[in-house]
Amino acid sequence: MPARTSSTNPPPFHQKLLDHGERPYWSPDGKRIAFIETNYGDACELDFETRKVRNLTKGLGDHHSFLRVLFMHDGSYILIGPKEFKDRFTSRRVESEMWWMDREAKRPPVPIGRTFFEGMGVSWIAPRITYAVNDLQEPSLGEGVSECYVSEVDTSDERRPRLVNTRRIYRVEDGRRPEPQDFLNNDTEVLMAEYASEADRAARRFKCTVKDVTIETGAVRTFVDEDRVHNECEGVFPGGAYSCLECAIDSDADNPLPIDLWKLALDGSGRRVRMTGMYNHKPWRATNSNVSPDGRWLAFMCNVQGDEAGYGRGLGLLDLAAWEGSPESQQWETGRTDGK
Repeated sequence: MPARTSSTNPPPFHQKLLDHGERPYWSPDGKRIAFIETNYGDACELDFETRKVRNLTKGLGDHHSFLRVLFMHDGSYILIGPKEFKDRFTSRRVESEMWWMDREAKRPPVPIGRTFFEGMGVSWIAPRITYAVNDLQEPSLGEGVSECYVSEVDTSDERRPRLVNTRRIYRVEDGRRPEPQDFLNNDTEVLMAEYASEADRAARRFKCTVKDVTIETGAVRTFVDEDRVHNECEGVFPGGAYSCLECAIDSDADNPLPIDLWKLALDGSGRRVRMTGMYNHKPWRATNSNVSPDGRWLAFMCNVQGDEAGYGRGLGLLDLAAWEGSPESQQWETGRTDGK
């Protein structure tokens, strides 16, 4: 974990990966972890065995203002960020867009030509992504409107990647902000976080719920929905029966938005169990997690309460196999699913 934590006495099952970095994401073969070097910076990857870091985008092209980097199913990269940094609101909320880069990272990232909201979900089995667009990127949608889509990424011409076979799967008109995170059940469903409206957030009703939508029918299920609690899905376990969950259930007057990572059952029961122990190492938080393809490790980002969402102070690693064999892994709780 980062320098100000007790790296000689970390929480159980935790270890430090890097003293810097943001938003880790495992490669399909489980041998590398892609991450962003720093806010609005270059994309990098860590060789998991040697722990050596390679800067993927330094010296490649003119654009070096990225917020996220993910692997597609074939090992190529999809990146997220604005063409240039203007300010923290415009560059993240309005002008952030999609980029594609070849799997060897030999050529500069190429813009796909789609601005959108925050992050995306990437298929493990096809060149397919899911993402949201709202009135900040597309004012023509109407005030307070958000829509979620599924598209395929066509890279047959690597100089001009494009989205094809796009379909809308979800729409809200009341100011809530959905953000697709992952595909489930052989890409038949999309798991998403849904943030409270700006009006609720301005009134300090910080809230995020976890839902999924069936692509074919539009049917929606709610997995956790608690009044004034931030619950955000961040990475799916192999098999799709569980998700990682950023959960701020420990909030109190002195700790307005603490975050630990929990394991959430995706069966509608609301059952969850805490995986990380940052609440006992205040003011540190564990966020932005991603599970290795074999389910053995959980990579996550560290920051502190008060940091902007997505701002990283280093990368951590949780030994899921050791945690699964511990008494801590059996301390299940039940979160509400009815918004109360």
